[in-house]
Amino acid sequence: MSCLNPNCQQQNISGTRVCTRCGTKLVLRSRYRVEKFIGEGGFGRTFKAVDEDKLNKPCVIKQFLPQQMGSSALAKATILFEQEAERLDQLGSHPQIPDLLAFFEDEGRLYLIQQFIDGQDLLKKLSQNGKFTESQVRQVLIDLLPVLDFIHSHNIIHRDIKPDNIIRNSNGTLSLIDFGVSKQLSGSILTKMGTITGTPGYAPPEQFRGMVYPASDLYSLGVTCIRLLTNCLPQEDGTDELFDSMKMKWIWRSQVRVSDENLGNVLDKMLQDLVGDRYQSATEVLQALQPSSVPSPPSGPTHKSVSIPLKSERGVDYTKLQNFLSRGQWKEADEETNNVMLQAAGRTQQGYLDLAACRNFPSLDLRTIDQLWLKYSDNKFGFTVQKEIWLAKGGKLDGSYDWDTYFKLAEVVGWRRGDNWLNYSQLTFDKTKAQIGHLPACCGVGWGGVVGGVGLGGILGVYSSLFSRLAQ
Repeated sequence: MSCLNPNCQQQNISGTRVCTRCGTKLVLRSRYRVEKFIGEGGFGRTFKAVDEDKLNKPCVIKQFLPQQMGSSALAKATILFEQEAERLDQLGSHPQIPDLLAFFEDEGRLYLIQQFIDGQDLLKKLSQNGKFTESQVRQVLIDLLPVLDFIHSHNIIHRDIKPDNIIRNSNGTLSLIDFGVSKQLSGSILTKMGTITGTPGYAPPEQFRGMVYPASDLYSLGVTCIRLLTNCLPQEDGTDELFDSMKMKWIWRSQVRVSDENLGNVLDKMLQDLVGDRYQSATEVLQALQPSSVPSPPSGPTHKSVSIPLKSERGVDYTKLQNFLSRGQWKEADEETNNVMLQAAGRTQQGYLDLAACRNFPSLDLRTIDQLWLKYSDNKFGFTVQKEIWLAKGGKLDGSYDWDTYFKLAEVVGWRRGDNWLNYSQLTFDKTKAQIGHLPACCGVGWGGVVGGVGLGGILGVYSSLFSRLAQ
């Protein structure tokens, strides 16, 4: 057990509650017991610990110990450390962001206790396994872009995305950590000169001028991807094989030949020097990565200018659904989606969709419902969006009983928080706050809630079956 006293750092026997050398207590608030030292950064030190009040469940202790001790630097570092706690408290409901467990002062020092992510960061994986394949990098984008969409919807910019701040846990899921330099925005951009933060070799040029946008995080994610593809990292002397400082442009393609031209073009656009030349949202990047499946927003002054034919094989009237969606009444639209799907499947008397109904759902009706959701949500909601996440998580389109992929889908779209399924009443019926693919949720939000009347057989096979019908 490592001592919490930075001037001691004695290694104590496991289970020790007070340092044998300096007498510093090793159990904070009589529950968080230090196990081992993890690492040190600009703001302090990190320890793996256990929560004795929760059957010794692993957690992480972040001790505030800034390297710069000048009064102004200390004050700013203190603010940033406190902001990290605030960000984690705001964002911890997302399954790919660690939960904030506690934030307090003890013996004159600030401590932040957060969820322990059991896994390895991508920098260590790069060091151990070498270059990532193109498919692995594509998967990194698909896994993390919904997370960025979520934090940006809360008007937060991470500002320090890099391989060491992305952890792949034992289940294969990626988590985004270290919100110590994240920034809360007023509106959509930071318009006043702010503190210069971020990591050289990853941060975009505007960030070093004190300006940040959602596209700034997309730039850093793009840099992360080309470093994973090439295994070329920035050097301490400032040299970088991937960046031509004379021409101020990325030359990463000289280091690796990309066979997936779509992926290469997406990365090139994420890496543009001018903010306006990049993608402006995580959703835009996802659409560009999957152009055949996720339709681009219609051109013109407004997405509502393009008409969706309300076609049905069973004579179902979709006017009410269209009206709810056009007015942004997402809860009412979700409930109406349940109603029209029961009508289209001929299951209104039963009140739920069984597996056979899902496997034989009329494709024309499903496409109409899906296109309406895509159109009025600007491609944030809809069965097509969920289908792409399903396929990215290894799901099949054979109507099989696939709990594993269903759990992964639920975590990405926000139907599960930690180990708990949300009740239907707990869903987020706010487009700006909901995760990508969160709606429609009428067909199977999981156990513990009103799931639109879908029976057990429907839940087990609903998505594999319905997604297969989208392509027909």
